[in-house]
Amino acid sequence: MTSIECETRNRLRSSSGLKSCLILVLAAFLFQGCAAVRERAGDTNLMPCRDSEIRTRDGWLLGVRHYRPANPDPAKLPVVLCHGLGLNATFWTITDNHLPQQLTEAGYEVFVYDCRGSGDSTPENYRRLNRILRNTIIPERGERSWTTDDQAFYDIPAVLDHVRSVTGKEQVNWVGHSLGGMLMFTFLEIHPDRHRIANFVGMGSTAVVMPSRDALEMSRANRGLRTILSVVSTSRIARPMRFGRPPGLAYVDRFYYTRDNVDTRTVDRFYGYTLEDPGQAALLQLQPYLTEGRFKSADGTVDYSEQLDLITTPTLFIAGEGDVMADIPSKSWTFDRISSSDKTMLRFGKKHGHQLDYGHCDLVWARSAPQEIFPELIRWLDARQPSIASSQSAPSPQAVRNHFDSEHHADNNAREMLPLRVVIGDGRVKLR
Repeated sequence: MTSIECETRNRLRSSSGLKSCLILVLAAFLFQGCAAVRERAGDTNLMPCRDSEIRTRDGWLLGVRHYRPANPDPAKLPVVLCHGLGLNATFWTITDNHLPQQLTEAGYEVFVYDCRGSGDSTPENYRRLNRILRNTIIPERGERSWTTDDQAFYDIPAVLDHVRSVTGKEQVNWVGHSLGGMLMFTFLEIHPDRHRIANFVGMGSTAVVMPSRDALEMSRANRGLRTILSVVSTSRIARPMRFGRPPGLAYVDRFYYTRDNVDTRTVDRFYGYTLEDPGQAALLQLQPYLTEGRFKSADGTVDYSEQLDLITTPTLFIAGEGDVMADIPSKSWTFDRISSSDKTMLRFGKKHGHQLDYGHCDLVWARSAPQEIFPELIRWLDARQPSIASSQSAPSPQAVRNHFDSEHHADNNAREMLPLRVVIGDGRVKLR
């Protein structure tokens, strides 16, 4: 048998195996239902947030989970943890010794919530219908229309109001991963309630994407994913992959996590419980972010990348040296343009003495994150409790649109590599 014949036969076998796998996946869903996978988890940390249900001003219902400390510290403000796009709140709790656990042990009240398009969150008008669709591979109603602007202007205020009603605290510490941190760029630049964020921690969050081959690949994947989502729920098709994954998936996975850094059980749980549909309108809004490198409003009239100097809230950036989705140059550019006099950027990688070069989700999922990253985050928060942010008058939408620093108009300046700085509260600057 010639080498060409062998190669042809192997391809046919691979194709046949893939078809068989797809048939098994579809059969699994037909018999047990998509939502049943999470309902049978047996652990509330792996299930949709159901401690409370809050209503946004535009009619969405969001699920919230509250982690209460055994010994609460009344001097510490509550912490809200916000997951990224295409995930749900179990993102924070699919590992042992997770961040909510460490925060509560430090005396913090912790709230996690399922953003619109994840968990049981749904438009109130489609609640009954979506409960049925959630057990199929058909996308839920309302999934195609929401944007990240909706998350910033409707979801965040609803969450803040809920936390205030439970704890009596007007302000919170906001910790966001990926898009969960990017939403703060929008909120802290424009929203009139931005003073309610006492401290902001962005993990793998950037307002720009520097040109790279990976950015091009993400842009192509964005377009393809929008097409698929018009027909089928990608996340619910992927649920059975908690039992096993095809080899070709490793190339896609590397954008989320570094395989050698994360336990297999965590990856199994990611596919079985955490993965969600990103939302077509949100993906469309993020297309300029991937192609032009700019984080813009859904209608394109506001460039959030240009307004970063409006942010004066104490800010911590946590960056991974192995992060493909939010690389160091993009995070450094974003960090440098925030105007806060109290801002810190911590980089985690082997050249800084850490065990791993942390990838995007590794910042939360890596087996060494509870020992190397979480304690640093908590120490940073502890040093700023209680922190009463100075109230800022929010600019009008037109003023925001017109707020462009002259140096940002030059493309070369907008893309320049800037030195990484750690700025301490008294104005001293240390280079790292």
